[in-house]
Amino acid sequence: MLEIETFKNPFYLASASFLTGMVIVVIGLLSQAFIELPDNGVFVWGIFTAMILIYSLFNTIMLFSFNAENKYWTLSVYSFIALGSLCVLTSWGLTGISLNESGGFRSIISILVIGYTIFLGIGWSIMKIVSFTMQRDQEKLKRDSDSIGHDLN
Repeated sequence: MLEIETFKNPFYLASASFLTGMVIVVIGLLSQAFIELPDNGVFVWGIFTAMILIYSLFNTIMLFSFNAENKYWTLSVYSFIALGSLCVLTSWGLTGISLNESGGFRSIISILVIGYTIFLGIGWSIMKIVSFTMQRDQEKLKRDSDSIGHDLN
């Protein structure tokens, strides 16, 4: 059974997102013999773009689950870059359509990158505000207890 500690490394989440996308694409391409799918390029690019979105959402949620560790934040950015690059290269390899030729997917991926950056900025700001507020509250509590004669140590 997987523990939450396993997900302290965001590369696991990125790997799970990519592998899930790969399984969906393979099943979709194999089922093309039975079911009529939209254009292969749209299908493959759409699935891998959705996996980037899913990673960014879950990773942002996980940022609040752990302590404000700089290591997790740095690994999150690196894994996002790796996942995005891998998804774009895989989509390009499977369809033969580059990112510039993929139509609206270039804009969508750009928006996802900007959105992920904003999510990280908001998360970082909230964590810093909470940390600062907790530190100020502890200092005030200590001063107040010292002034009435209680020792909190």
